[in-house]
Amino acid sequence: MMRIFLFLGLFLCAIWASDFSKKKLIKIDEGQDNFELINLDQARSTPPLDSQKALFDSSALKENQSAIRDKKLDFAIVFTSRRPFSYPSPQGPKNLSHTFSQNTLRALRLNFVNAAANGIYQSQKTLKSFSPQDASLINIAPFLRQEKDRGKIYADFVDYLIIINLNEFYISTTNFIFTQKTGANAVINFKLISAKGEVKSKNITLKIALDEDASPRQNYQKVLDEMPKMLAQVVHRQTRRLKVQ
Repeated sequence: MMRIFLFLGLFLCAIWASDFSKKKLIKIDEGQDNFELINLDQARSTPPLDSQKALFDSSALKENQSAIRDKKLDFAIVFTSRRPFSYPSPQGPKNLSHTFSQNTLRALRLNFVNAAANGIYQSQKTLKSFSPQDASLINIAPFLRQEKDRGKIYADFVDYLIIINLNEFYISTTNFIFTQKTGANAVINFKLISAKGEVKSKNITLKIALDEDASPRQNYQKVLDEMPKMLAQVVHRQTRRLKVQ
């Protein structure tokens, strides 16, 4: 059975520890602790995993008999956003989530499955289990590889599922004696789910300084150019030692 069908039995594992009241004025804050490991086998009041309904229902998909296990890591990815994840401007708030997700994908040097295969995980079940209640899915299908050969759509094994929750964006101002500094801040939750059912969660705060002499449009573009690259750096650090399951 392909790993793309191995994400079975995961159920409401989201652990949220974000404290949005602490506005940390730092470039990248991944916290002092390592990943928070959620043990799916720990005692809980819900039924055993083998009796729970599968989070990812793959019953409608046919097993690809030609699929061959390879040595490369294959990833699926889901982006969600809480409203508002927007940049304030004189013309009104500008939604960042769509372009932010697109630019992050461009900066990530990981082997992602094609858009159709990734669509299995871009579902309401994923949203309810791993994201805040007020979050919504971001359609990233146009930014992923399009596989035209139907026989190859589900040929890759998914080793890990990445979930990126864009939780909050805000502008902060810090006053000094003779000057004032303005910065853009993004609060993001990153989850990594293995084919074996391990869920790791990390909260991240990204910050860049805004140019006081630049126009709102220029600073807006700076956020979209630089912050996704910063997020991609974090993801690369957390995935560089992974191995095929």
